[in-house]
Amino acid sequence: MTAAEPPWHVMHTHPPAEADPAPAQASLAQASSAHPVTRIVAASPWYETGFMELAQAHELLLVFTWRQIGVQYKQAILGIGWAVLSPLMSTVVFTFVFGNLAAIPSEGLPYPLFVLSGLITWQYFARAITSGSNSIVGNSHIITKVYFPRMILPLSAVLAGLVDYAVNLVVLLLLMVFYGRAPGVELLLLPVFLVLATMIGFAFSLWLSALNALYRDIGFMIPIALQAWMFLTPVIYPTGLVPDGWTWLLQLNPMTVVVQGARWAVLPDATPPDLLGVAFLAGEFVLLFLGGVVTFRKIDAILADRI
Repeated sequence: MTAAEPPWHVMHTHPPAEADPAPAQASLAQASSAHPVTRIVAASPWYETGFMELAQAHELLLVFTWRQIGVQYKQAILGIGWAVLSPLMSTVVFTFVFGNLAAIPSEGLPYPLFVLSGLITWQYFARAITSGSNSIVGNSHIITKVYFPRMILPLSAVLAGLVDYAVNLVVLLLLMVFYGRAPGVELLLLPVFLVLATMIGFAFSLWLSALNALYRDIGFMIPIALQAWMFLTPVIYPTGLVPDGWTWLLQLNPMTVVVQGARWAVLPDATPPDLLGVAFLAGEFVLLFLGGVVTFRKIDAILADRI
C-alpha cells in the first residue's frame, strides 16, 4: 500500500536570463521625451499667494459664510430672535445696575440707548472672536479630506455675524424712535467702524483659530478674556469717566475707537473717537494682522496631521 500523495507539489523553476539593459534604457528615454517632466518646487510666499487664493475662492467663501449663518440657529425655536434677545436682556440688566443703582453718566443720552449702541458692536466683535477661533476645529473633518484656502474658515465665521449686527441695528433705530432721537449724517460713517471691527476680529481669529487647533486650552480662555475685555472697553461707561492716569489703557485697546466711533455714528450727541486712538488702532492692526497671517500659515502646514 503506497502512501497517499500530499495535497501540494513543488515546482522547481529557474530564474530567467538577464535581459539586455539597452532596450529598457531606450524605451525609458522614449517615455521621458513623450511625457513632460513635472518639477515640485517650494510654494510662493504668503504675500504673493495668500490673498490671491482668497480672491479666487470668493464663491467658496460665500458658501461657508451662508453655511455658518444657517448652522448658527439651526433647530432653534426663536431662530435669529436670539440675536435680538441677547443684547436687549443685557441692556435691561446694565440699565438697572449701572444706570439706576450706580448712576453712571451716559453723555447726556438715555442710558438704554447709550448701552445698546455700544453693546451691539461689542457683541458682534465677541461673536466673531468666538466663532472664528473655533472655525478650524469645527471643520476638521473637511480639512483632513480636501485642500482649500484655510483662511476662508475664520473669515466666513467673522462675516456671518454681520447678519446679527444688522438685525440689532434695526432694533437700536426703533429704540431711538421711542426716545425721540434721530441719527445724523454721521450714520454714513458707520460702515467704516463696522469694517474696522470685522478686520480686527479677523486678525484675532487668525491667531486664535490656528493656536486653538494645537492647544485646546485656548477655547477655554477666550470667554474669560472677552468678559474682562468688555469691562476694559467703554461699552457701559463713557470714556470721560476714566481717570486721566488710566486713559492710556483705553488708547491701547483697539476696540475703544471702534465702539466709541460706532456709537457716535448712530448717536451724534455721543463723544467722537479720539484721533490718537485711531493712530494706535492703525499700528496695532498692522501688527496683529501680519502676525496672525504668518502664524496661521506656519500652523496651516501641519494642520492635517495635528488637528
